[in-house]
Amino acid sequence: MRRITGWLTAALLAGIALPNVASAQKIDGPIVQAAADKFATGVVWRSASVLEADFSCAGKVQQAILGTWDKEIVVAIFTQGIHQPPALLHFDASDRKAQASKIRVDDYNLTADEIAGVSGDAPVGYRPSTSCHGIRLSDDSYEAAHIYWNHDQQRFDTWSQ
Repeated sequence: MRRITGWLTAALLAGIALPNVASAQKIDGPIVQAAADKFATGVVWRSASVLEADFSCAGKVQQAILGTWDKEIVVAIFTQGIHQPPALLHFDASDRKAQASKIRVDDYNLTADEIAGVSGDAPVGYRPSTSCHGIRLSDDSYEAAHIYWNHDQQRFDTWSQ
């Protein structure tokens, strides 16, 4: 134990970046892409879009990936690991630019009242959190879709801004 503590101290003093627990669990894009393709064939998944965070407030790292299919933008969220079917959220691409769409991790730092102030409605089942994260889908030209975990209905839901 003393030897490990000494190594950690030396590494920190030398400015060496130490791996954190979340990055040790990171699953690379092509693996998530292959898993998404297994459960939703025909969707063109973007391996570079893979996000990792706790999306369902379950206290564990989960994966999300963006794809396009026909006239839809699809977001797959793996809440039970990549070997179990993901939650699939479909968005109409007639107003959105599917090829310009992207996803990013969205913080839950707004209250439901603050969201109602910018979107007109308070999202049902939304709870602010410092540990859970949502997903923001945008194409920089149409209103962003914010994907969040609906605690009341135990599923993903969206609000738009």
